[in-house]
Amino acid sequence: MISTAAIIESFSQLPEKISLDEAVERLIILERYEKAMDEMSHNKGHKNEDVMREMKEWIQAHR
Repeated sequence: MISTAAIIESFSQLPEKISLDEAVERLIILERYEKAMDEMSHNKGHKNEDVMREMKEWIQAHR
């Protein structure tokens, strides 16, 4: 869940007028960022090294 303070801070950096699509996109990105940061703080998710290794293995297997 996104805090109101994070939304206000994020939107305060935008131009005075934006489209609804831009506002929704900003909220989606903010939510994903907050979720990722929460997962990292709880040692959830995947380490970058593991993802890169798995990607290399997948690419090699699909050549």
